[in-house]
Amino acid sequence: MDTFKHRWHQLPISRQLLVLVNAILFGFVVLFLVVDYRVRMDRHLNEKQIALTEEAKTMYESLLVAEPHGVEAIQNLVDNVCARMNTDDSPGHHIAADWRGLPYQAVSHGHASDEMLLAMRSAADSTVARSNATGALVVGSFTGPAGTVYISEKRSAVVGATRRSLLIQMFGVLLLGGITAFVVSAVLRQLIAKPIQGFVSALGSVAAGDLSVIARTRSCRELSYLADQINSMTEALDHAQRDHRVHMEKARQIQQNLRPTVNGLVGIDVAELFEPADDVGGDYYDVIPLSDGQYLLCVADVSGHGVPAAMAATLLKAFVSEAAKKSSSPAQILTDVNERYCEYVMMGHFATMTLLVVDPKRRQLTYANAGHELPFLQIGSETPVRLNVGDLILGVEDDTHYSEETIQLGDASRLVIVSDGVTEAFDPSEEQYGTDRIEQLMNTVKRCNARELVDAFESSIETFRKGRKAFDDTTLLVAQLT
Repeated sequence: MDTFKHRWHQLPISRQLLVLVNAILFGFVVLFLVVDYRVRMDRHLNEKQIALTEEAKTMYESLLVAEPHGVEAIQNLVDNVCARMNTDDSPGHHIAADWRGLPYQAVSHGHASDEMLLAMRSAADSTVARSNATGALVVGSFTGPAGTVYISEKRSAVVGATRRSLLIQMFGVLLLGGITAFVVSAVLRQLIAKPIQGFVSALGSVAAGDLSVIARTRSCRELSYLADQINSMTEALDHAQRDHRVHMEKARQIQQNLRPTVNGLVGIDVAELFEPADDVGGDYYDVIPLSDGQYLLCVADVSGHGVPAAMAATLLKAFVSEAAKKSSSPAQILTDVNERYCEYVMMGHFATMTLLVVDPKRRQLTYANAGHELPFLQIGSETPVRLNVGDLILGVEDDTHYSEETIQLGDASRLVIVSDGVTEAFDPSEEQYGTDRIEQLMNTVKRCNARELVDAFESSIETFRKGRKAFDDTTLLVAQLT
């Protein structure tokens, strides 16, 4: 039963209306035909009995005329009349009489018998006359001073003739009912099903983001009201979406304005790739000049993306800038940033960050890492290596103290710092971009500036995705000594 209800509710309204309306019409037609059959059958049998009674009365008068000519004349009259009445239109017609104490039956057709006469008498008896239509015979009788005349006909012959006429009528009624059902279904489809299907289509377009659709109907007041409400809702959503786009565009511009300037740096060549998954992103990168010609490189990734992540990333930029004024130690800066981050950001919004201080004059690198993707370092034509010093992510414990490591660089050294939106980029077959492709590209593209290497990475990632949309912010920072 539950399965039937589920399947029924899954049917479109046009089909439900078609089934319900046609089922109701079919039920009424069948009920009408059954009742009409019973009424008309009883009426036809009663009419036949009345006709036979009238015929018996006429036969009685004829027998009175034939009586003076003797018994033989009476028998001949009964035979002749019955023979003429036994035609294709009136099969089984039989005449009998109790006349002056003598029984007479038509013998021309072979129906005469004592049993037949007894059955006719019984059927004509006033005590069973009301139910004679249910027996094998329909009998009409007339009684006078000279005797009683019985005229019968087979009930099956009467019923058969009546059924033929009723079958023709039933076919006509069914045909009319079918036409009525078709017309009613067409009207209901036009007045109800079609407008509702239009509303469903309009709502589907709205759900897909198309807010230019307009629901229309001239069916009835109720559905017109529903169309007006859908249009009002769509218009309100359109206004809200336009406001949202304006606000998000302003937020995007603010985030773009917070991006650092990487041109004109002394002793170091820097280029970046920054592609938020939404209008704004949770990735943050920075290049901050420090004292004595050093540069602080920073890449961070806040959990999630969108507006909440972008707000947390903006706080990180402020915390890093403030901490960098007090210290040039990546470990100390991370420690200060983590303390402030735990204080101001809601629990659960964790972030990863890697900080690298590059000293172009001394050819020296000092770095610290708070759970971020390990940076790649390539010195000359050597194979890239990962800077694998790392500690706890930001936002977990406010008293975390971070460690750092210092590395001596060569004249031709370059760094590649990425967010997990690069290493965890997916192609349509769910394969990850990974870290091996980054190392292979660094080995392949060697003699180039930072911008050219970033362009090579951008092209490689785009080719790898094969048109698949990025689900996370993509950030890549390249820095090489000049």
